[in-house]
Amino acid sequence: MTDQSVADGPTYPRGPMAWLTVAVLFLLYIRSLADRYLMALMVEPIKKGLHLTDTQFSLLQGPAFAVFYCLCAIPVGLMLDRYRRRMVLFVCILVWSAGAGACGFAGAFVMLMAARALVGAGEAGYTTGAYSIIGDSFPPSRLSLAMAVFVMGGLMGAGIVFLLGGPLVGVVLEGGIAHWPFMSHFAPWQQAFVITGIPGMAFAFLVFLFPEPARHRQPAGSALGGYREALNFILTYPRCFSGIIFGIGFVYTVTIALQIWSPTFLARLHGWKPGQIGIAMGVAQLLAALSLPLHGWVVDRLYNAGYRDAHLRWCLISLTVAAPLAVAAYLVSNPWATVVLFGLFMTCIHSGSSMGPASVQLVTPAALRGRVTAIFVLLTGLIGMGLGTFLVGFMTDRLFGDPLKVGVSMVVLVVGGLILAGGFFIHGCAGVRRLIAAREG
Repeated sequence: MTDQSVADGPTYPRGPMAWLTVAVLFLLYIRSLADRYLMALMVEPIKKGLHLTDTQFSLLQGPAFAVFYCLCAIPVGLMLDRYRRRMVLFVCILVWSAGAGACGFAGAFVMLMAARALVGAGEAGYTTGAYSIIGDSFPPSRLSLAMAVFVMGGLMGAGIVFLLGGPLVGVVLEGGIAHWPFMSHFAPWQQAFVITGIPGMAFAFLVFLFPEPARHRQPAGSALGGYREALNFILTYPRCFSGIIFGIGFVYTVTIALQIWSPTFLARLHGWKPGQIGIAMGVAQLLAALSLPLHGWVVDRLYNAGYRDAHLRWCLISLTVAAPLAVAAYLVSNPWATVVLFGLFMTCIHSGSSMGPASVQLVTPAALRGRVTAIFVLLTGLIGMGLGTFLVGFMTDRLFGDPLKVGVSMVVLVVGGLILAGGFFIHGCAGVRRLIAAREG
């Protein structure tokens, strides 16, 4: 059924209902990241079980997930602009949960790639839809804080999967659930996917706890068919959108790669076990995620003070502080110093995680928001998830030829990726100011 709820003016849900919407989407984001990052705790067992190289495993962590994540953002973005967004999210959650469970049934590299692609397909629609719903639930003056809180759920999901998943994976890999019904037919790493992925389908029903928000469209005349209008809008303001999309994309490239490969670094160079890695990395990421409301609060203050490029400006400032911390994290000899420096890096760099989506909502007309957001998700996903994770595995295998050089590969990625991100943020600030000035004028 097509959604006909079009708002004639800037009406928004009441405060409690708007924040209930954020709370539910927050919880579901945690769930999605748990299914995405569980694999990072089982690199060596999966590699051994399927006889994979670092490059092959990086394809599972990056391109296999990222390509379908990005490709599915396009049709889902169109559906989000045409149909009830809660139903779209409901289907997306079912899809990614099925894919996560299917990873446990994979007995070969190709089968595991297909299951990871299914996870990516479902998660793409979820994040795009959540951005759209939150964008229609808050006025621009309060949007950055709301978006920061929502994105904090995703970042907390990464921390929770390490904090709780590490000990769980440790138990499973040691045969702790092999006696459960039907579990003896699976390898221990497969068991972990089965018991965490399939039950996730029940979470899909949480989207019906909040109402469908009214769409804040422009007056009649905004065509909803296809992506031509959205692309034309982006190309009309190339400096603005290149700064947002490529700046945030390269930030994602670095942060996602470090999240995924840091457990392997600690295991290979320092002999840490999954349980120890999970607790240490989980606490570091959870504490870092708590900084997101602060980033949102600062940017809202800057925006309301007249800095219309506040989002990219703050991303540039925090990136400058974060970069040296990441480089140091993988050059120090003490593993606990690595964890602390990683946590401090994530605390600073998380500004981009919420400011990217928030800036897209602010500069885009409401009638195009679903499709422009989908394009943002597609391009930042391709850059962030498909590039960095793969490059670390590829450099470790082919450039350095030594599994123990994984830390050096991450340092190279940090330096190159954040220099590119900073350049695009500088380039995009003026473009954002001009676009917002044109809309407000």
